[in-house]
Amino acid sequence: MALGCSKDGNQSTPNIKLTSYDAVVLPNSIFNAHFTFSQSGGSISGDTLFIIYHRYNRSLIPTDEDRGSYDTTLLAETPDASKADFTVNLDWSFLSYGINNENDTIDLSFILMNLAGKHSDTVKTSKIIVVYQ
Repeated sequence: MALGCSKDGNQSTPNIKLTSYDAVVLPNSIFNAHFTFSQSGGSISGDTLFIIYHRYNRSLIPTDEDRGSYDTTLLAETPDASKADFTVNLDWSFLSYGINNENDTIDLSFILMNLAGKHSDTVKTSKIIVVYQ
């Protein structure tokens, strides 16, 4: 997920806090994670939010070179403010593998990097269950 900093020369470090998220993701639904953001002298317009996922499934997940172990996505609307709330939405089909008819168990980590290359601390969910159809 991508977010942004309006000043290319901004030397301050972005801060994000995970305020809530869905612990269970039902088939064909959307996972939601809610954050607060702050950065002295900059906004999140143009920054990048890295999402790193870790799977705990019993069955091995095949290597997916196209998908990798992390993904970044551009958010269409981001606040032009130095402090704001924002939400990340991930589709069930992105999170679910459903190998051997198993539910997926994952956790997600989030790191915000501004246009100056400064990055936030990593915030992480606990285990999330992605229900198999």
